[in-house]
Amino acid sequence: MNRNGYRIFAKFFFAMYILYLLYLTLFSSYYGRNYFHRNINLFPFKTMVEYLHSNHSIKSIIINLLGNIAAFLPMGLLLPLIFKKINSFKRVTIFIFLSSFTIEITQYILGVGTTDIDDIILNILGGILGFCLYNCFKEK
Repeated sequence: MNRNGYRIFAKFFFAMYILYLLYLTLFSSYYGRNYFHRNINLFPFKTMVEYLHSNHSIKSIIINLLGNIAAFLPMGLLLPLIFKKINSFKRVTIFIFLSSFTIEITQYILGVGTTDIDDIILNILGGILGFCLYNCFKEK
């Protein structure tokens, strides 16, 4: 597949990824989005420490901590492939922060989850890991 073919595939995959990310974060009943509840955590690392030092199941820890990292890894990988101007560490990180922040604020407004600074931190970490993968595999 040539470079243009990769870019077209990446754009399609990115569009599907964004739709799925919005579904998971705003509409999925599996994650409790089917009823109104509004919580907020503005204290960094509070939720992460709580999950690691309490009686949460391994499944719950993986979904809440690693899931937030995994959710934004594709964004960090795909942004520089698709958008020529979003190809530096700083720009990717800013874009991921703004995307994550927008989702968290929207969750609060719609009352479909907990607005949590830890989610933003973990999402940024995932995006940075994705950007690192991009840099490992990009054409030299």
